[in-house]
Amino acid sequence: PVEAHSENQLASLSTLVQDMNAGNVDVLLILGGNPVFDAPADLEFTKALEKVSLRIHLGLYDDETASQCHWHIPQAHQLESWSDARAFDGTVTIMQPLIAPLFNGISPHQVLAVLLGQNNVTSHDVVQDFWRSKQGEAGFEDFWHQALNNGVVPSTAAPVRNADISGRDRDHLPP
Repeated sequence: PVEAHSENQLASLSTLVQDMNAGNVDVLLILGGNPVFDAPADLEFTKALEKVSLRIHLGLYDDETASQCHWHIPQAHQLESWSDARAFDGTVTIMQPLIAPLFNGISPHQVLAVLLGQNNVTSHDVVQDFWRSKQGEAGFEDFWHQALNNGVVPSTAAPVRNADISGRDRDHLPP
């Protein structure tokens, strides 16, 4: 995915491990990842995870991270839930489910909505409410249907930026 605010992910994970080891993390919610398996061994993520009082994992699989958590929430596959995504050029699409959830999985949108005090919401509600907040009520239904029909949200592409290879940089280009 496109990173709007890129950061060094290894440094971020390292900081999390330091915070867990220091006892500064009471609750850790892992959305769709498997850091017990994927984190670099020298971070000793599993050892640090044991120091967290409440560990919750949302995932497609009962994997290594799920086995180290107190709660494992079955995640709905991306083909089973509503969402939105940004392409490399900044263009946003609204993702529609292709099938109904097969095993009553939950989307990350729904988990976060519950944490924000919004019970009994669907991923459709969350995505539609977000875009309604961006577009406003006036003409929203037309906007929504157009975005679903066309496959992209209008006017979301990032502005084109041309690279300038003048001066000294040009001298370092291969012939």
